[in-house]
Amino acid sequence: MVIIDTHTHVIPKYVDLAVQAMDRAGIARSVTLEWHDGFGDTLKRHLEIFNAYGDRFIVFGNVDWRRINEKGFADAAARQIVEDVAAGMRGLKIYKALGLDYRHENGEFWHIDDPALDAIWAQAGELGIPILIHTADPKCFWQPVNSLNFWNGVLYGEYAWWSYYRKGFPSPEELLSERNEVIARHPNTTFICPHMGSKDECLDSAAEDLDAFPNLYYDISARIPELGFSQHRAAHSREFILAYQDRLLFGTDCIYDDTNVPTGLQAQCLYQPGEIPLAGADPLVRYVETTASFVHSHIEFLTTENIQENPPFKRSREAYSIYGLNLPLKVCEKILGTNATRFLT
Repeated sequence: MVIIDTHTHVIPKYVDLAVQAMDRAGIARSVTLEWHDGFGDTLKRHLEIFNAYGDRFIVFGNVDWRRINEKGFADAAARQIVEDVAAGMRGLKIYKALGLDYRHENGEFWHIDDPALDAIWAQAGELGIPILIHTADPKCFWQPVNSLNFWNGVLYGEYAWWSYYRKGFPSPEELLSERNEVIARHPNTTFICPHMGSKDECLDSAAEDLDAFPNLYYDISARIPELGFSQHRAAHSREFILAYQDRLLFGTDCIYDDTNVPTGLQAQCLYQPGEIPLAGADPLVRYVETTASFVHSHIEFLTTENIQENPPFKRSREAYSIYGLNLPLKVCEKILGTNATRFLT
C-alpha cells in the first residue's frame, strides 16, 4: 500500500530528518507546505533542495500576503503563481491567517470571500493545481478553556494564543461560510480543506459541504482524537468515512522546524515546551521516533479496531482513548494514497 502524507511542513534544513521519519513510518511521499515566504526566489531555492530527493516531496507554495493591501494585489499574486508553477510548485497553501489575522488598513479583518481575492482562486483552477486552505479551527477554540473544553490540555501557555474566546475574532461559522462561498464561486478549482474542514465535531455538516461542492476534499490531519474519542463518535466517523471514502485524504500536519525539532517531540503532539524533557536523548533521534509514533497513530486509527489508550496527541487534561475504525482495506488504500494521486501526480 502506497501511503502519501498530504499535509506536512518541512523546512529545507530538516529534509534528511523528514525522510528518516517517513521511512520509519512507511510514508512513500509527502506534501510539504511552505511557510509564509513560500513564493518566488525563496520557493525556487527550496524546490531545488526537495527535488534532490526524487519524488519523495510535493511542494505547495504560498503568496505574499504582506502585500494584501496594495492595489492590484490579487492580480500580482496570480502572476506569481504562474511563475511558481512553472518552477515546480504543485499546489497552493492558504493559512488560517486569512480570516483571523490579515486586516484592512482601517483595522477590519479581510473577509475570505472578498471578491478582490478572486484572481488567486481562479488562477489555481486555470493551472490545475489544488488549494489547501485552512479556515477557522475547532469550535473549542472559541469556548471557555475549562473542564468542558476538549482542548483544555492545549489552550494555555505556549498555545494560549489559539484561544479566540471573547477576543473579537470572527466566529467559526462566519469563517467557514465565507470559505464555502469561495469554493462555490470557483467550481473549476480543487480545494483541500485540512483537519476535516474544521468540521470534525459535526460530521453531518461536513457531509453537507461535500455534497454541495464536488471540488472539495478534506484531509484528516491532526483530528483523529476528535474523530475517535468515544465508541459512539468512532462509529459515526466510520459511517462518514465509508460514505465519503473518495473525498478524504491522509495527512498528519507533521512539522519539522527550528522551534520544535530541538525538543525531540513532534510538534503536533501539542505538549507544552519542556513538558516531556529529553533526559539526555539526542533530539534528532527522538524527533524521528516521536514523529513515527504520531504517524502510526493515524494509520492505526484507520486500519485497525485497536483502542489507543495513551495516544500521542495531547488534547484534554483528562485521560482519553482513541477508538480504531477498522476500515476495509480498499477504503484505507483510497484514503492513504490513491485519492491523492488524482491531483498530485
